[in-house]
Amino acid sequence: MSDQGAGRARPIGGVIALAVMALLVLGALGFGAMKLLGGKPAPTDTPVTPTPAEPADLAAPPPPPAARVEPGSPEPAPAAPADEGMVRVADFWIDKTEVSIAAFKAWAPGYKTPKGFTNDMPVVDVTWEDARRFAESGGKRLCKEGEWLFALGQVRDPSAANLSGDTMDRPRPVSDERDRNSHGLLNMVGNVSEWVDSGSDEAAFAGGYWYWNKADHAAADLKRVNRLGTRQNYQHYIGFRTCRDAGPASP
Repeated sequence: MSDQGAGRARPIGGVIALAVMALLVLGALGFGAMKLLGGKPAPTDTPVTPTPAEPADLAAPPPPPAARVEPGSPEPAPAAPADEGMVRVADFWIDKTEVSIAAFKAWAPGYKTPKGFTNDMPVVDVTWEDARRFAESGGKRLCKEGEWLFALGQVRDPSAANLSGDTMDRPRPVSDERDRNSHGLLNMVGNVSEWVDSGSDEAAFAGGYWYWNKADHAAADLKRVNRLGTRQNYQHYIGFRTCRDAGPASP
């Protein structure tokens, strides 16, 4: 080979040597990186399925939105079941009618129907205690005096109430619709007075009765609770109706 050809070969050999050295350096760097990574291959873009956590590591799921109660908000009271014989007024239920003789005799077969009365008329001649026991036997109670006065409502036609003033008359049947107030309750103003719970040891009653003498009583007396002493007293003009709560305590 001539000196000129040898001179051209030396630069080419140098380039090849440099390329080999570069490859050796890159290989050394790659080996070091493998050691630093613990011999694990570099991450890839392939998705990896996570391992499910043990049950103890799982947080309890939040309640559904409908079940959440904001802090400070009252617990919703369960609705009381519908009762065809009662009307809901505010937060309590009250009988639409006075308790009839037929209903009371079904509970107390020994009750003697007063002369001239029929089974569809309101029961009378029963003590406050008897009325209370009857109410509680059906999961109800006597109306509190405040409830009764509130349920008296607006009297649509005072002249329609059974306040004849004649002792020879009799009460109307409990379902008589003539004396109907703004709550849809019957015979709250007249027919018979009704036992109520005054919260004391005294028997109390409210409302007028069929032989109420208007000349002897002011109209305001019909909206007044009266006391009758011991709970063992009874009167020919006093009957009752029952109430119960409309909240959780309802049966």
